[in-house]
Amino acid sequence: MSSEPSRVDANTKYYKGATKETIGKAIGNEQMQAEGQALKLEGEGEYKAAQTKGQAEGYKDNVTGTVKENIGKAVGNQQMQAEGNITKNTGDAKKEAHQY
Repeated sequence: MSSEPSRVDANTKYYKGATKETIGKAIGNEQMQAEGQALKLEGEGEYKAAQTKGQAEGYKDNVTGTVKENIGKAVGNQQMQAEGNITKNTGDAKKEAHQY
């Protein structure tokens, strides 16, 4: 797995842990149950890290786009203004996609 937090990897880890925990509970294996709980918690942490990373990228794009759009307006460069608007909108979409 990569070192970057991934919501898909986090969900996979969480559900593997939940399954292991349930099986451990069903067969009375406390070690398996504890390992499943630990895996679930690790998945939850990775999921939150991925959300935070996505939110940060969205804010960065939003600010960068706003600055570029405003500079484009100030100097009368419509292409720069449009590119800034696109970057700003991309940032908004990233923030929305990674909401808590």
